[in-house]
Amino acid sequence: MIKVRVPATTANIGPGFDAFGMAFQLYNIFSFEERDNGKLTIRGVERRYQGKSNLVYKAMLKVFNRVHYRPKGIYIYTDVNIPVSRGLGSSAACIVGGLVGANTLCGAPLTGKELFDMAVEMEGHPDNVAPAMFGGLVVSLGLKEENHYIKKEVSQCFEFYGLIPDFTLSTMEARKALPKKVFHKDAVFNVSRATMTYLALTEGRPDILKVSVEDKLHQPYREGLIAHYDEVSQKARELGALNTCISGAGPTILAITTRDNDQFYAKMGKYLKEKLPGCTLLKLEPDNTGVCTARHSYGGSYDT
Repeated sequence: MIKVRVPATTANIGPGFDAFGMAFQLYNIFSFEERDNGKLTIRGVERRYQGKSNLVYKAMLKVFNRVHYRPKGIYIYTDVNIPVSRGLGSSAACIVGGLVGANTLCGAPLTGKELFDMAVEMEGHPDNVAPAMFGGLVVSLGLKEENHYIKKEVSQCFEFYGLIPDFTLSTMEARKALPKKVFHKDAVFNVSRATMTYLALTEGRPDILKVSVEDKLHQPYREGLIAHYDEVSQKARELGALNTCISGAGPTILAITTRDNDQFYAKMGKYLKEKLPGCTLLKLEPDNTGVCTARHSYGGSYDT
């Protein structure tokens, strides 16, 4: 039995649209086994995801076809911890888990870079799959034939919280809300703020993060898809959050605080329980390892 652990991820972090991503210590664990029964068996997910349309299995097929490997039968079990369709990289986790699991079953003929390029091709953009593969805070550049990334660790002075609603929002629906064209001044606005946000997160600058996590390319068009977005974001700031943003395509709201704000979790949790009982508050610690694989137990990061 091979086990693959893939972290949850957030994308964009405000102004870093389709470029920034960060991994968290919240994991889906995929178990894989090749069997001699000639069947595909998928467990741990709803029945509608137990067939050949399963995203993990589709990712596995990409590897099998690439290396000309024909398994006799496949067993997949998923221990799901990443909320589905909430903007925390559940689809990226499935893709990365399937690619790495299949590659391991085949004897690891493909490199981490090759798997990363395949993951980007399947997902359509690198912002979630990059941190799922490599961990940390990742800036990605997707080109036609290959992809590039730079990984850094987030300063330990920050803490992150996911404010997770009890409704889903598909990436496709969120992308439909975006305009086909943007103003030049809005693009300039985002370039400066994206650069400052990245540097603030890596160099430990809470003062900069208070003003840099602003966006004009996607958030203004997606906020209306998230019930109580303004209300919840405003309350988070009142309770000491440096800033808030939409996690990925949403609907999760990501709140960033300093580590010495030891009252935020309790006070924000109380507010949500009273005003929005369907909303879950989750503390999210950064993951700097990325996908891990092991036979029977976890032994370290995947060889990239």
